[in-house]
Amino acid sequence: MSGRALLAIGCNDYDHLSSLTGAEADATGIFEALIKPDVGDYDTARSRLLLSPTLQEVREALTAMLFGAGTLDTLAIAFAGHGAVSGGSFYMATRDSRLQGLSATALSLADLFRMIAEATPKQTYLVIDACQSGGLISDLNVILKSEVMGEFGTPGVTLLATAASDEEAIEVGGHGIGTAALLECIRGDIFLQDSKPALDLVEIGRAVSERVSAAGAQTPVVWGLNLYGPSSFCKNPHAGTGNAPLRSVLVGWPDANTTAAIRAGLPRLWEPYVAIPTRWEPRAFLDRLTPLLSDLQADPVVLIDFSCRVSEACAAQARDSRDRFREIEVKAACAVATLPFSAEPKIAVYLASCCAEIAVLVEHAIGDVVESVDSYRYALVTGGMGDLYYLPIRLSKLLGWAGYAVHARLAVGLDAELAATRLADLFARIFETYSLSLVAMSDCQAPYVISALTASARVGLDEEAERMLGHMFTSAVSCGGRVARADLDPSKVLGYLVARSNQPAQPNIEMVAQPTEFVIALLRLSSLFDLADEFDSSLHHLDHLALNAYLPEDYGQFGVEHIAGGTNAVFQVGHDFWRVSDLEAAWPNFPSPGSSGTAMASLLACLLFPDRSPWFLLPVPSLIEGHSDRITTSGTSSSAGPVGES
Repeated sequence: MSGRALLAIGCNDYDHLSSLTGAEADATGIFEALIKPDVGDYDTARSRLLLSPTLQEVREALTAMLFGAGTLDTLAIAFAGHGAVSGGSFYMATRDSRLQGLSATALSLADLFRMIAEATPKQTYLVIDACQSGGLISDLNVILKSEVMGEFGTPGVTLLATAASDEEAIEVGGHGIGTAALLECIRGDIFLQDSKPALDLVEIGRAVSERVSAAGAQTPVVWGLNLYGPSSFCKNPHAGTGNAPLRSVLVGWPDANTTAAIRAGLPRLWEPYVAIPTRWEPRAFLDRLTPLLSDLQADPVVLIDFSCRVSEACAAQARDSRDRFREIEVKAACAVATLPFSAEPKIAVYLASCCAEIAVLVEHAIGDVVESVDSYRYALVTGGMGDLYYLPIRLSKLLGWAGYAVHARLAVGLDAELAATRLADLFARIFETYSLSLVAMSDCQAPYVISALTASARVGLDEEAERMLGHMFTSAVSCGGRVARADLDPSKVLGYLVARSNQPAQPNIEMVAQPTEFVIALLRLSSLFDLADEFDSSLHHLDHLALNAYLPEDYGQFGVEHIAGGTNAVFQVGHDFWRVSDLEAAWPNFPSPGSSGTAMASLLACLLFPDRSPWFLLPVPSLIEGHSDRITTSGTSSSAGPVGES
C-alpha cells in the first residue's frame, strides 16, 4: 500500500456563513488530478474528498488518515472555503462553523499542525485557497519547536496560501484563481523544469505566486521547510519528455562566448514551447523568441544558427498536435521572429530558404486536406451553428496558405507547378461542396483572400479567382460591407450572425469592422481580373462605407503586435471615390519589402496575425495589365497592420 495520502476539502454550503460557488470545484479538481497514479500517486483507499463537511467529519477523516493505517510517508491536504484569522491563529471554516466561536467550531491550523507533528509523516503539503489564508504563518510556531524539528527523520512541511492575511480569495470561471494556477502546474500547462522526476510544492508555489500576483488580485504566500529527504508533491509531467529537443539547441554550440547568454535566455521559451501541441499562441511565442534573437544580432551567423535550431526543436514538438497546420505555423512564427533582422543580407537569404521549406510543408498539408474532402466531403465542417461564422474564415485561411506556397516558390525562383495544382485542387473541392460558404464574414479574411487571389493571378487560375471574388463581393454588398471585426469576441458571434441576417437591422457598431480592410481588398482585387466595372455598379450599396489600409514603412516590424510608423490609407465610398479606378488612382506609394525573404516572412506574419494584410502582393495601378511573376510589380507596395502609430 502506498504511504501517500491526500485529503481534499471543499466547502460551498455553510449553516451560519455565506455560501460559496467554487470551493467544491477547487477541492474536486485537486483531488481528481493528484489521485491519478501517473500524476500524484496518492493511495486511493487512504485518501478522501470531503465536500461541505462538518468539523467532526473532517476530524474523523484526519484521524483515520494519520493514525489508522500504518506509516504515512507523504500527506497532502487541500482546503478551499471560508478562512479567517482570529486570536492569532488561522481557521478553516467547515459547514457548521460560526464566525463567533471559530476556536470551537472551525478547523484550527495550529491543531492540525499538532496532529501532523504527532503522526510524523516525512513530507506534508498544505494548500489553502481561502480568504486571509496567508495568516497561517502565525501558526508556524506550533511546529517549529526543537522537540519537533531538527532530529533525523524530521518531517518536511510546505505551505501554500493563495491570499495574504488581509486579502480575499477570488473566484473566476468556477475556480479560485490560486487553485486554477496550481492545477496548471500539476497538468504541465505551466512549465517549471524538466530535470527532476518530481515537483515540489515550493517550486509550484513560486509559479502560482508569480502568476496570481501578476493579475494584481491577491498575493499568494509559500513557505517550506525540508530537513530530510527529497520532496515530491506530484510527478513532473515534463521530466524526460519533449523538452529535450529545446535544450539540445546548445549541444555542440560552436561559439562558447554566446553559450552562456543563450542558456540564460532559453528558459523564457519553455512555457510557450510546452504549450505548442495543446495551446498554441503565436503572439506569446514571438514575444519570447524575438528578444533572444535580438541579443544575437551582432553576429548574423550565430543568430541564423540559433534560429534554425529553435525552429527544428519547436517543429518536433508541434508534430504531437492534432492540428495539421501546427508545425507549419510554428516554423512560420520562427521565421517571423527573424524578420526584424532581415535587412542583413545573410539573414534575408536564410529567411528565403526557410520560407521555401515552409512552402513544401504547406503543399503536403493542402494535399492532405484535399484527400480528406475526397474521402468525406464535409471534412471541413466541425458541426454546430458556429460553422455559419467560422467555416467561411476557415476556407479563406486554407486558400490563403495555398496561395502562400505559390508566392514562396516563385519568390525564390523555383517551379510552382505543384503549388498551383494544390491551389487549383482546393478551389475545386470548395466550389463543389462549400461554395455557399465563400462569404465575406470577417475582416480577418483580408490577408487570406489577398494571398490566394494574387497567387491565382500569377499561375493562371483566373476563372477560379473570379468565381471566388464574385461570391465574396456579393455577400459583402448584401450586408452593406458590415463584416465582423477581426478580433470579434466568440461570445458575440451569435449576436453578429442574428443582426446580420435580420435586414434592415444592422449589427452593433462594436461588432463590425469600422473601417473595414476586407472590402477595400475585394475592390482592389477586382482590377486584377477585369471585374472593376461590374463592382462599380454595386458601389452605391456601400455608400458612406469607411475603408482603411495600413501601409507600413518598415517590414522588419511587420510581425510585432503594434507596428510603429506607416500610413493609414483611409477612404469613404461615395466621398473619396465612386469607381474602383478612382480608388486605384488615389492609392498611395510606399516601399515594398527589400528582399524575397523579407516579403515572404511578411506574408507569413499576415497569415499568423490576420489583423494586417500583404498589400505588397498587389501591383500598382499603372502596371495591372499583364501580371508579373515578381513579388511586387514596382518599387511601391502596401500592407496592413493592427495599429499604425505615426
